[in-house]
Amino acid sequence: MANPIGPQDGPVAVTGSAGYIGSHIVKDLVEHGYAVRACVRDAANLANTAHLNAMNATGAGSVTLHTCDLTVAGAYDEVFSGCIGVFHAAAEMGNLVGSTPQKVYDGGLTATRLLLDSLKKAGSVRRLVYTSSFAAVGHPAPEGHVYTEDSWADMNKDQRREGSTWDMDTVARNREVAYAMTKVDTERYVYAEADAHGFEAFGVCPCHVIGPLLSATHQRPWAWQTRIGDMLEGYGHPRMFWNIVDVRDVAATQRLIVECPDNANGDRYNLVAADESGLMPQDAVQAILRRLYPGIGIGGNYRDGPSRRGPVAFLEKVVTQLGLEPKSAEEAIRDNADSLLAWGLVQTRPGEDNWQRDGRDLGIKSKWNPHTYPAIDPALRKELEARER
Repeated sequence: MANPIGPQDGPVAVTGSAGYIGSHIVKDLVEHGYAVRACVRDAANLANTAHLNAMNATGAGSVTLHTCDLTVAGAYDEVFSGCIGVFHAAAEMGNLVGSTPQKVYDGGLTATRLLLDSLKKAGSVRRLVYTSSFAAVGHPAPEGHVYTEDSWADMNKDQRREGSTWDMDTVARNREVAYAMTKVDTERYVYAEADAHGFEAFGVCPCHVIGPLLSATHQRPWAWQTRIGDMLEGYGHPRMFWNIVDVRDVAATQRLIVECPDNANGDRYNLVAADESGLMPQDAVQAILRRLYPGIGIGGNYRDGPSRRGPVAFLEKVVTQLGLEPKSAEEAIRDNADSLLAWGLVQTRPGEDNWQRDGRDLGIKSKWNPHTYPAIDPALRKELEARER
């Protein structure tokens, strides 16, 4: 039986509140009157949290900051006490110094087990929204295959390419498998726990999330909003196919989920392109940025060639069941770029052809990919470190 909540019912908690998606969740909740307990790594680190405190002046709701370490048992006991809803956006992505593929997996499932211990101890939480990923949806399939909420990443496991076997041995050395597996395993775990303990859990699976940055700290390596910044600075990246969703839609969806009277435990929601206009190869993103910022050297594909059309998925359930009115992909691109420029986080280059690609090295450094990815195969890391000595 559905048990929707609203701001009048009591406080809610958001994990990973200082992060890009987490910050937008907090902002949306405050604007709609919720009392939000914002969980962060260090509430005293104002460079990461000042924008959250400022949200107390942006809506009918309120924000209080709470230092919580998701890897520590009992870290959320006090924060969750009396809460009616929890939005779990914190995760180990693999892009922090010292990360490993195993830490990525443990930062999902193991950490969420600890979080649910606190949630069950509180006894007041009626609804949990877990920020999963489209990595938990996409599975081996022909080019152009359309994924839905019924798609899971562990389908067609026998078709996975060499080196990406779906097992714990691979988790220890392959970040992509570790991330997909932990999202799948964690989603199923929270749904089972919710069913067993009398609350409702839901999953959201975002794809390429972009849109405005709420803090300068949101320009982080290997984050899609930062890749837009690289393009503004004239850095050409390897080809990719974008499936764009606005970060504000990711946040609004989570609130709409907990307020909805027509959903039930285990419902999951793909957060993806609203229509075909949100599916585009990277040179189409470049074309939009060129139109928005004429006369600037906007980066595109490092080397020309075709892009595989995928992943393909469209907003359906979020619109038909929750009533979300999604923002356009161009709006997400524009507001992402405008915020980077407003924060002074990118430096543009005059001249439309003034951008770096194969055969045209301008010495531009990537902020999206500034160094070796932290969560790589530990054996490979040792080999690379040995070469540097």
